Amino acid sequence: MRILIVILLFKVHAWTQDYTWPTSLGKHLSSNFGEFRTTGYHQGLDIKTKGSIGHPVFAVSDGYISRIVSNFSGFGRALYLTLDDGQTAVYGHLSKFTPRLEDRLIEQQEKSQSYITNIFLSPDEFKFEKGDIIAYSGNTGFSFGPHLHFEIRNKKGQTLNPLTSGLSQADRLAPRIDEISFIPLDNESWINGNQLPQNFPVFIDKKGEYHFPDTINIYGKLGISIKAYDKRQGANNIYQPHQIEIHIDGKIYHSLQFDRLDYNWQSTANFINDYRNSRLNLGNFIKLYRNESDPKVPIHNQVTTGIIDLSQGYHDIKILVIDAKGNKRILNGIVFVMKPFDITIEQLGETEKLISFLIQPKSITIPIKKINGFSFTPYGYADEELDILSSERVESGRVITVSKKQVSKKAIQFIAQNNLGTRSKPIHWVDKRFTGDHLTASINMDISHTEAGVYIQFQPEKVLDEELSLRLKGKYKYTTIPLNQIQPSVYLSQPISPKQFQNVDQIESIINGSIERQIQFDFPYTVAEPDSSITVISKDTYCSMRTKKTSIVSPTVVWIEAVHKHAPVDHGKLISRVYQLQPFEIPLLKSMNIAIRYPKKFDENEKLHLYHYDQKEGWTFIPSSINKNSRVISGEVEHLDAIAIIEDEISPYIISMHPGNNGKYPSLELDQFRIRIDDKLSGFKAEETSFDLTLDNQKLIYAYQPKLKVLSYNLRRPLSIGTHSIELTLRDRAGNETTKSIKFDVY
Repeated sequence: MRILIVILLFKVHAWTQDYTWPTSLGKHLSSNFGEFRTTGYHQGLDIKTKGSIGHPVFAVSDGYISRIVSNFSGFGRALYLTLDDGQTAVYGHLSKFTPRLEDRLIEQQEKSQSYITNIFLSPDEFKFEKGDIIAYSGNTGFSFGPHLHFEIRNKKGQTLNPLTSGLSQADRLAPRIDEISFIPLDNESWINGNQLPQNFPVFIDKKGEYHFPDTINIYGKLGISIKAYDKRQGANNIYQPHQIEIHIDGKIYHSLQFDRLDYNWQSTANFINDYRNSRLNLGNFIKLYRNESDPKVPIHNQVTTGIIDLSQGYHDIKILVIDAKGNKRILNGIVFVMKPFDITIEQLGETEKLISFLIQPKSITIPIKKINGFSFTPYGYADEELDILSSERVESGRVITVSKKQVSKKAIQFIAQNNLGTRSKPIHWVDKRFTGDHLTASINMDISHTEAGVYIQFQPEKVLDEELSLRLKGKYKYTTIPLNQIQPSVYLSQPISPKQFQNVDQIESIINGSIERQIQFDFPYTVAEPDSSITVISKDTYCSMRTKKTSIVSPTVVWIEAVHKHAPVDHGKLISRVYQLQPFEIPLLKSMNIAIRYPKKFDENEKLHLYHYDQKEGWTFIPSSINKNSRVISGEVEHLDAIAIIEDEISPYIISMHPGNNGKYPSLELDQFRIRIDDKLSGFKAEETSFDLTLDNQKLIYAYQPKLKVLSYNLRRPLSIGTHSIELTLRDRAGNETTKSIKFDVY
């Protein structure tokens, strides 16, 4: 019986691997399965169609059409082919269907008097065999250009990677790796003497294997993410790798694999994608670890977490990046696990041209092997790396000599490395003639939030030759926290647990000079907890955000900043201040409510709405509602972006029309109406309420392509000879309208 089961399983597997390719234009992809998008994961393949539409699309296996969809957004015109093996093939962005399916769609559209349809069919209505033409490729729906979007879904409606679940594509190129990132995960985490996340470039050898740039000194709990992508011959595109494995000291440590997804998991993509690197525009890094609070999706191995927490000493790390065809790329590296050590500095002497320093470990006796120095201006700006002219060992320390010219009027940072490979924390020396006055110097405070916790940073306007610390203060709170001087004018706390900010209403910077100076900063921050809702209000009380129970996955310090320098609003009028929702580097699992109050003088204005700033799209409309009694406009955001109230009074406009006003057209040649439209700010909602289109006072069932901003209507039969009229009304999201009437002749 056991042998029979194995044989049957093999036969099912073999059957599901025998789909035909859905086009005849070559097996070229613009996107593959699992790629990160702003809306989540890409859940299928985008198959190239040579930049044009109308190419045959085939049934990949025997089955029946179970669903016909026609929409302005999403997949546009789409077919769902339920296969005899129980899975469903989804074809999106089609231009038209085969005649029988096209007639069925038009019948339903005319019955409902709507282009937007969703038809569910019985198994006996439209059967197709493998290789039959079922439709033609297009560019409908939310499509950026002509292509076929193709998915394979299982019986639960979950998407499967088509390249490992039925389709085969030639691929002889292995993935590529650009960078590796180490991410601290608690307050005891260090990377090369620093507690901030660190990115490192990698290099490739003659064998095609990648390597760390050097041994990396780490300590504590860390995560790793990599910027990696797949390549295929004959295409300039980059693709998501299929599988990644981490091996430590010759044993597999963790793995992840893009084999199965679900549209209900879309918001979890920002917990697989390294969200911080993405938000900082550093590229798409894939997280190779899973925090306990992260949503559990079957991409990561569910038994291991990938969190690095290794014993002291040297460890080999090997990362395998594998594509769907099994092509493999290896990244090799060595980490040395040891906590960074403290060093001391003493100026020994100087001549007209040279200056010497004694740098030695503060407590340990392991000799220093190497010292690097970097100069900064008196205002804290990085200048250049120092040339170490001589370096002599003295007991466990070193006496180094540098050019006096390089350090004159400068602040200097030294970082040491001992014989074991451990990095030191940085130490600083300042030309005291050019230091700031600690009693009068202006101090800026910044706060940032990472997976490790909250960082508080103080930055004097000019380099000080003093130690700084911080204090958290509240009615029942009085906690002093030391600071690390990471640059001559930058003092950074260790990552602080968000829960430590409960009941804190003030942060104090303490400068420990000859006379102690204390500088108070208000703390308009709130600790949000998972499974609870909390409201955060800006300092000026005009902006608020409210978390939902599902918005965040772990305790998070949240706040709102009024932005003084922001992206310009080119085609609208800014009504409110611009507010940055924080922390912008932390992903939301689900949306969050937001609201901004507006002044009384805008009570009668109907064109005010919320907008958020998107790095790619610019100022983007947020569906919002107005409470005129409280003068509040509210909406929802899925990312912690910059938001504002903007007035949009510019009406949408028509770029071109075919047929044109007073045009004359042969009856047999006029087979389509095509109207290009645009709107400068709020844009069009991809729904029929945004447009009215009539021909000779009769409503037309038209199509709309939101990326091209094109309205189109295909004539089913030639128009009668004579004069005809078209009337078009456009409505943007802000409620502005444009109406255009034209007449044309058919002969």
